[in-house]
Amino acid sequence: MFNQKYKEIEIKYQITDIASFRNSLKKLGGKSSGEFFQRTTRFETVNRDLEKKGLFLRVRTGEENTLTIKRKSKEDKNYREREEWETEISNPEAVIKGLKALGYTKLLIMEKYRETFILPSFPNLKVTIDRLPFGNFTEIEGEEEDIEKMIAKLNLSGQERITATYWRLHEEYSKKRGSTEENIVFDPGTD
Repeated sequence: MFNQKYKEIEIKYQITDIASFRNSLKKLGGKSSGEFFQRTTRFETVNRDLEKKGLFLRVRTGEENTLTIKRKSKEDKNYREREEWETEISNPEAVIKGLKALGYTKLLIMEKYRETFILPSFPNLKVTIDRLPFGNFTEIEGEEEDIEKMIAKLNLSGQERITATYWRLHEEYSKKRGSTEENIVFDPGTD
């Protein structure tokens, strides 16, 4: 059964010095989950019907195994907001086979290393450090007021806010390099 609908509000920033950024979070009292490998399998129809409807269907493995449905609700220059339904799954491979049988035969893969920080002074806020094959980013997720306070505390105010998904960022990255690769995966031996 899916957990109750959840509203996800987030913002991303690209980071260049992970060690320094991690130290900044720790100085603010941030507690790390430790870094873990995460693999997302995104499901689509051949014609990308879900994307056209603003829907996103995924199975994610890593720290937890989950099935998630997201729906666009609001996006502006300051935040990315989605409605989200998520449930833990015990057998990701069986769920993947079932979704393929339902016609979601176009699979897109994203790999990343993620470290999540929880800050006691911001109990409803989550900050992650994400290492992807095309760059390093932080996601700050929570209520808008808390997000703004965290942006100020981390001295990110002067940097470019990113509201695009990692899929969209990868698409832009690939176009600049003349690549048509849709998957976001590490080359063997480069992680």
